[in-house]
Amino acid sequence: MTEDTEIHIDKLTYAVALLDGAKRIHSSELGADISRIGIPFYLLIGFSIENGLKALLQFQGQHQRALQRSHDLADLLAKTDGLRERLWPGTAKDVEHLSRYHKEYWFRYPERAATADVFKAESACLMVDHLLAQVAHLIGYRAA
Repeated sequence: MTEDTEIHIDKLTYAVALLDGAKRIHSSELGADISRIGIPFYLLIGFSIENGLKALLQFQGQHQRALQRSHDLADLLAKTDGLRERLWPGTAKDVEHLSRYHKEYWFRYPERAATADVFKAESACLMVDHLLAQVAHLIGYRAA
């Protein structure tokens, strides 16, 4: 593997680890209203999506410097080549819906997060798991 490929794999692995953290928060309070776990849960969900999209974009030749500070999930998704077509119906719209909250740091500041219109934790986990699996497929990554 080249050093560049390892960066993509590392970023995808990090995205999966962030999703795992969100799943752990969710499993610690199964059935809890999203208002109880939403702030840390959606902070991790947003960064998981962001890192997954950035891994694919880096693999596809986008310059890391241009992507480094972007937290705009909708823009990152729009820049990918071939991902949107592989996603379940509605997944792209879900990512676009979360984009505003993520890029405006709603889940870093509780006074803003309290008004965020988000999905149930189960739905978010399924959606991000699917998105990351499609990113892995496009990158050609097969877990050992």
